[in-house]
Amino acid sequence: MEQQPLLSVLMPVYNGREFLKPAIDSVLSQTFRDFELIIVNDGSTDDTQKIIEAYRDPRIVAINQKNQGVARSLNNGLAVARGKYVRRHDADDTSTSDAIRIQIDFLESHPDYIMVSNQVAFMTASGKIAWKFRMPNNRYFQNQPFQDLSIDDFQPDNSSPVIHATVCYKRKEVIELGGYRTEFIVSEDNDLWMRMVEKYKIAVLNQCNYFVRLHGHSATQVHAGKIKHFRKLLYEYSEQRRKTGSDPIMRGEPVAPPPPPVQAKQIDRPSGGRYFREDLGYIYRLTLNAKDWSQIKKIGGEIIRDGWKDRRTWKLLLFPFFGDRVIKSGVALKSVFRGKSD
Repeated sequence: MEQQPLLSVLMPVYNGREFLKPAIDSVLSQTFRDFELIIVNDGSTDDTQKIIEAYRDPRIVAINQKNQGVARSLNNGLAVARGKYVRRHDADDTSTSDAIRIQIDFLESHPDYIMVSNQVAFMTASGKIAWKFRMPNNRYFQNQPFQDLSIDDFQPDNSSPVIHATVCYKRKEVIELGGYRTEFIVSEDNDLWMRMVEKYKIAVLNQCNYFVRLHGHSATQVHAGKIKHFRKLLYEYSEQRRKTGSDPIMRGEPVAPPPPPVQAKQIDRPSGGRYFREDLGYIYRLTLNAKDWSQIKKIGGEIIRDGWKDRRTWKLLLFPFFGDRVIKSGVALKSVFRGKSD
């Protein structure tokens, strides 16, 4: 009789040709070895399936299905998972080789916790890591090895400290809770964490060993409007469960759909080098921290092309090179001279 693995790694993928192989390699190279890797190909139209089939590692369990969306794909993976624990991993990200072992060691030594996640750092499309750009940020941990998750962490205006792709949870309890609820078109993960934290303990480890790749097709960028709607909804549903013992989905009631996308207003962008690209500020600073010089050149080129006559453009481009100390000194000096002129 085949021995069951302690862990099932669950990786859904849709048209993941560009980044799938590094993600799979990242999982297969873990120092923790007692796992199966369940890859759910959710109706990809590129050569994702060929990439999966090229692997001969017996730990890989491949599911090739018609497109069903993230929540159903995750539930399909849970249905065949055999491990005591399930570890999520996205098909365009990577982990350090000790990432899974750290989580398993925590859960095995803290049996009162149902789930653990950890901090991530962001990386560019080419895989350069921006170590200063992390989520949750370092302040969240208050210099502690981990933080307990609470209901307040999911208030609509907060960014969730749980990164879905880093979670490792107990399979049995999650299935008993109903798994991922497909009524949530997005934020199906936070809906599950809310239901879990109402009954169990969840920890967020102060460990940065997972790297989220930012690129044009990242889910957060594609579904920003829907995410805002469902984040608000899941907190309201949690309040109902805590007060009445049920929520609309449990009662068989329809879920309020997200509002239709707001038609973007036509904005007349200044021409002739007078358009300040504030929208590119974050990704520029991130690529600069990652020292991804090809992306820095590309993004910086766009910023200069559109706004070379705007003074703010040059502040945006040059201030990151000076460092915080020089900037603070400049601000302080400016305050001194302003005070003398008053």
